[in-house]
Amino acid sequence: MNVSRLTPSKLATLMAQGADIIAIQETWKSSEQIASMHAGDYVLYAQSRIGKGGGVAVLVRKTLRSKRIPLTIPQHDTSLEVVVVQVALDQNRDLIVASAYMRPPPQVTQSFRRLVNCLPASSPLLLCGDFNMHHPQWEPFLESSPSEVAAEFLELCTDAGLTLVNTPGEITYARGTRERSCIDLTWSKHLTVSDWSASVSPLSDHYTLTFTLHQAFKDTIPSAPPSAPKTFYSWGKCKWDLFIKDFDAQLPAYDYKKQSTGIKAFTRALITSYRPWLSRPPQRGARV
Repeated sequence: MNVSRLTPSKLATLMAQGADIIAIQETWKSSEQIASMHAGDYVLYAQSRIGKGGGVAVLVRKTLRSKRIPLTIPQHDTSLEVVVVQVALDQNRDLIVASAYMRPPPQVTQSFRRLVNCLPASSPLLLCGDFNMHHPQWEPFLESSPSEVAAEFLELCTDAGLTLVNTPGEITYARGTRERSCIDLTWSKHLTVSDWSASVSPLSDHYTLTFTLHQAFKDTIPSAPPSAPKTFYSWGKCKWDLFIKDFDAQLPAYDYKKQSTGIKAFTRALITSYRPWLSRPPQRGARV
């Protein structure tokens, strides 16, 4: 959620909603101010803007193991602000959560390309942010064509395998009675997201976006197949008489008087080829 300046009371309100993970944009806080904020049952990861305004953060409940993923953005790239966090889930899987803010007018910079393309391709990804982008894909009521930047942004996200979670046309930002848009976007990859909703909030002119993540990605990202069981045989304990009987049973049922001498020869050859193993132990790990 874009909180339009994070205060202790706004932070307390957000945490009181009980979400496991909270993505925040426009904290308007320095690193020192962020460090002094009381996060309660959460770990607070933040990236402050150098100068006035901006800033992004991610809150992760302490019951979930988490750590920050470093993503360096050059100082000359003033368009994108982002903080990336890795949250450990069951089955040895990690969820990557990114909270991003693009200041207007937005630009698709090399830093954003690295964000969507350089993270582990197989990891579930949740990208939340205020991107200040307008496109019919999420704003079907637009009367004008999307900008080249918005078109490039959408193409980059879809090419990276991201899926837009927003309900098209669902307002996420409103100022007054006329200015309404859907600039706050939720993107996911290798995740099933349900119950997405945008609701008016007293904290900001941006709406609160809430949704539920499901672990259906366990089927999307299959685990390594189990190793085939290894079967070991002891040649010395082999019941060769039964083997001969079973082997003969597999041969065509010819009349004995008409049975081909070739079949008899084949059977004898096969038995003869195995007999040397009767007098010596099998090689370790040998399989049949």
